[in-house]
Amino acid sequence: MKSPTYTLVELYELSRLNLYHFDLYRFRDSRELLEAGFRDDFDSRNVCLIEWPERAQDLLPIADLSVLLVEERGGRRVRIAAQTELGKNCLARIVT
Repeated sequence: MKSPTYTLVELYELSRLNLYHFDLYRFRDSRELLEAGFRDDFDSRNVCLIEWPERAQDLLPIADLSVLLVEERGGRRVRIAAQTELGKNCLARIVT
């Protein structure tokens, strides 16, 4: 999955859901999220992946899962943390 840096969002229509991949790197102000109309995409029908979520400040809902890529000894390590009950359920299914 490539980063949508220049288009800001890529939509992947999967069998029963829409996956939105957002890259907010170019946002200078959280209001740009509202002006772009992206906030409407954050509902229970969609899965949203967000790069640079801090650019939207408090306008985003609490993330179910937080994924952090950490550079480590010439490679990357993935750290996943659950922040909601739904996230805990998803993480439990990934881990087992």
